[in-house]
Amino acid sequence: MDTGGKIRTGKLLEQLKDIFDITLVSNVESPKDDKYLDQVTNLCSEFHPVPWKETKKYTFRFYLKLLRSLFSRYPFTVINDYSKELEAALINLTMSEPFDLLICDFLQPSLNVSRIDGIPKLLFEHNIESVIPRRHFETSRNPVTKFFWWLQWRRMERYEKDTCRKFTATVTVSETDKRYLTELTGIRTVFAIPTGIDAQFFAPREGPVKEHSLVFTGSMDWLPNQDAIRFFAREILGKIKRIIPTVQLTVVGRNPSQSLIRELKSYPEITVTGRVEDVRPYMSSHALYIIPLRIGGGTRIKAYEAMAMGKAVVSTTIGVEGLPIRCGEELSIEDDPEKFAAEVVRLLCDVGARTRLASNARLFVKEHFGWDSVASVFAGVCRAIAQLPVVKPWQG
Repeated sequence: MDTGGKIRTGKLLEQLKDIFDITLVSNVESPKDDKYLDQVTNLCSEFHPVPWKETKKYTFRFYLKLLRSLFSRYPFTVINDYSKELEAALINLTMSEPFDLLICDFLQPSLNVSRIDGIPKLLFEHNIESVIPRRHFETSRNPVTKFFWWLQWRRMERYEKDTCRKFTATVTVSETDKRYLTELTGIRTVFAIPTGIDAQFFAPREGPVKEHSLVFTGSMDWLPNQDAIRFFAREILGKIKRIIPTVQLTVVGRNPSQSLIRELKSYPEITVTGRVEDVRPYMSSHALYIIPLRIGGGTRIKAYEAMAMGKAVVSTTIGVEGLPIRCGEELSIEDDPEKFAAEVVRLLCDVGARTRLASNARLFVKEHFGWDSVASVFAGVCRAIAQLPVVKPWQG
């Protein structure tokens, strides 16, 4: 569970396995995933692993698949997640055993369940996937890159609209996403669940805090996170340095691209750690948590993690999109680079203001967003969907 979506799914399954009889079917890449297999028993009653070899990003094979995808009617990420072996395992399993409900986790692997019928099917949308390439298109400067993202946006929007209509129902992770998806697809069987946090695991820690220090956490092989750090480095960092020359940013997350690492060498104030076993020591030892996202969809679990640890947060609107958070009460929200920088400076210099914001944040998520309550909402949705009429078999 090393990304926001995986954490959400894992934490929900930990709760739901005590409510339902869950069979989990998942790709497994050996030897990378072997050390985690013993933990799967905490998530389900029955586990069916399917051998899988991921195409690593930014390799020759990756770019070759990307080039081929330009001639497909499907978005690249959907093609990339299709597996004949996974599809066969799912078909065999659903034909041999009776199930009340099939849940497809994320839109990207949905091609793998397209030939399964006779059972209610739920699509769990952690993001509105078409929003992400659209925002890449809107922020891209290079004409070639801009055209690529325009193509992916249109394909993803068409695919997302068609696919949601072929599922019995869809679950989103915020009311904002629910409204957007309902308008996009015209369907009414869209349900929203809140985002949760393990406030005991992500809890404040004693220890020294580095002065004038900022931290960002997130999977650095996810393009919106890379864009966020580039945006901060190019347009915000210099404005902070004019007031606080000693400011430092630590970027914590797996698989940063070589292009990002090369660019950040021009910014000695920024340290990139790569993958770490535990993000909490990094979060607790820095004064301020930042989320300078310009691209994204769904909700950002990273915001709740930082708030649960009692950290003051400065974010863009997109960085906390879909979360019921009040600006100025639980965190600060600024989109303009100048104002974002000014707010970072204010909170780094005003310990009292930073402490008040952090205390409010911790109390807010602890009281309202435990995974048990989120799972209860999701369980209710599952029961309701299992009673809905089965949609017609997938055509296409």
